[in-house]
Amino acid sequence: MRFLALCAGALMLSGCAGASIGGLSSDPPKEKPKSIVVGDFVFSPEVIVLDRGYTARLDRKIGQYPTFERKQRTLERVNDEIVASIVVTMREAGLEAQPGNEDGLTQGDDALLVSGKLQAGDEKAKPSTVGIGQGRGGVVADMALTYWKSGNKRKLAGFTAEPGKKAAATPAARNAAIMSIVAAAGSPTERLSPDVEAQARSLGRTIGERVLAYARDNGWVETPPEPEVKPGKPKPATSQAKPKPAPKPDADD
Repeated sequence: MRFLALCAGALMLSGCAGASIGGLSSDPPKEKPKSIVVGDFVFSPEVIVLDRGYTARLDRKIGQYPTFERKQRTLERVNDEIVASIVVTMREAGLEAQPGNEDGLTQGDDALLVSGKLQAGDEKAKPSTVGIGQGRGGVVADMALTYWKSGNKRKLAGFTAEPGKKAAATPAARNAAIMSIVAAAGSPTERLSPDVEAQARSLGRTIGERVLAYARDNGWVETPPEPEVKPGKPKPATSQAKPKPAPKPDADD
């Protein structure tokens, strides 16, 4: 079983933490990278991931695990949910995306690496409120985009993302695609609890859309056309009130 890093030092984002998605630390490649590789996240120690419903269902299905291993399995499962949501967002836009990491790349690969660290968005937030699941929140993702070509890499840009205020319902096809990627990563296909799943997918979707914005800015993906606005039906003319008839003269006149 793989173990995800839990300390900020495992990922060096300082070179691009101050750049916006449009601010580049180096020139982006003119041609679209052949693939986009989305790596596992680093979780800062203050980010607590809890899903007691998921661990209970997993215990019933597979068998009971020690407490420390339950926490690690939940963290890995949430990580895979976020990564899968990013990958699906990329693929829906026509980009070749997949989970992975730098270690899986070869000398001849041409790829955009997407990596990130989850941490508290507010340093003054109470530890009991920061995280994913069980009424927790306030997590942001510090992301880095790195270009890999011929065994060399250079940082392109960085940005910070946070979950949307309200997660939209996941279409059936997208849900199936996410679960397929989760299963391929080796995670249990047991669903997360609804609130945890919504947080993870919302964060992944937001990150994916920011990467897509970067790709569009650099001509790697066509910008979708503006929806055609059909002219509405003309409103019926307001009927004018008919003038009142003049009063009839009295008979004695």
